[in-house]
Amino acid sequence: MWWKLKSSYESLPQSEGKTNKWRGPPGTHSNEVDIAWHEIELGAGGIRVTAEEVEMLNMTDSPEMPFHKVPDAQGGGYLAMLEVFHLLHCLNSLRMGLFYNYEHYKFLDEGVPDENIYSHFDHCIDMLRMNLQCQGDVTPALFVDPLDNPKRRDALPNWSSMHTCRDFDAILDWNKHGPRSVRWRDAGANPSWDPNLEGAEPPFPPEGKKEEHHHS
Repeated sequence: MWWKLKSSYESLPQSEGKTNKWRGPPGTHSNEVDIAWHEIELGAGGIRVTAEEVEMLNMTDSPEMPFHKVPDAQGGGYLAMLEVFHLLHCLNSLRMGLFYNYEHYKFLDEGVPDENIYSHFDHCIDMLRMNLQCQGDVTPALFVDPLDNPKRRDALPNWSSMHTCRDFDAILDWNKHGPRSVRWRDAGANPSWDPNLEGAEPPFPPEGKKEEHHHS
């Protein structure tokens, strides 16, 4: 169970001036860095929770936005995503955005050498990454089906779950290879999704994107 995953106690390494597989300025091993980040966010996939566990989370859906059900062929249950992977996904988006928009914000640090600015961004993002992984918030966020939006292919996440604020590798391994594991592409579509409608959204993540995730 996600709330019974083991914790570990360790000292976070000094980040300033160091490097690891999640770090590097744009253009320097960018593909390898992107893959490393993908592995600890969307690449982890989702999980399936039971109706009883949904009740324990004290969450309710509505006729217009029912909780998304995973197809029986993929194990059934309700689709969820552990908060730690959601937060790491958000952090990765910020990482890419900072580097992508760097020229736009360059005037804020006029006169500061490029390598110093990149090193500072890299350090700040990496400190947040380490702390998010250290805290490992495993509160499930349930998904709802937007039945009033037939253009929407995928279920929508509901981030309003209650939090009670762990070994991150154990969480990642359990999420990807445990009995509750489910690939995003196997989780099923919004029942009202019509891919033939003009402006209909494609599956997410986009087809063709490598998803390092294996269903047990």
